[in-house]
Amino acid sequence: MLDHLFLDTVGALRAALDQSLLEPAGQDDRLVYDLLTGDLVWEATVSLPGDGDPPRVSADISLDWQTWSQSAWRSMSMGEQVEEPPEIGIEVVFRVQRLASRPALATVLAVLPEESPDIDGDNLARSAPVIEEAYEDESAPPEVAVEVSYEGSYRLPAPSTSEPKEMSLFPGPVGSSPGGRDGLLLRSGATRQVSAATEATLSSLGSWVASLLVRLADLDLEYLPPVEPESS
Repeated sequence: MLDHLFLDTVGALRAALDQSLLEPAGQDDRLVYDLLTGDLVWEATVSLPGDGDPPRVSADISLDWQTWSQSAWRSMSMGEQVEEPPEIGIEVVFRVQRLASRPALATVLAVLPEESPDIDGDNLARSAPVIEEAYEDESAPPEVAVEVSYEGSYRLPAPSTSEPKEMSLFPGPVGSSPGGRDGLLLRSGATRQVSAATEATLSSLGSWVASLLVRLADLDLEYLPPVEPESS
């Protein structure tokens, strides 16, 4: 996780979600580290403000930074060639819940495009919808929920080595090799450029998630009343 690339990207996306006025739903954000594989996963659930508890519509968002991508990114940032460019896996699951009956799937899918907007050459692809029915008891009507997920990845661009040496605050001696102090400073500047580009690219997901949640909430669907809090 060189230069804290993944954490910086998570922070940029979290800030974009906050700027879109989306609220955390349920648990707080989760950063999960797999001790066996070394993979990192960030997870968050957001909803529209004032949409109840639990909310009618929500989105589960996860970013996946696998070990092989971490290693490939470190190699790229050191100026080495890699067979497969590193990538950040992305999944967004939109959920409509507390429904009193099964909705027409065509109505739900009509406001959910088949692909996300362009993510620097990549797109998240929509999967088939999933319908859940939960019963409190045999005599009660079911509570219905519909989930539609988008999955894909963002491939990190290769760090540029075109940054002029005059930008270095601590230039090395004349004739120093790219592997010396100048080379390290140039690589550091290039990786910062990639980190900034990655943050800017993935932060655009915030407004897209917010717009789809608004579309889902505007559908004329029949909902069960919100759960009343238990009196103490």
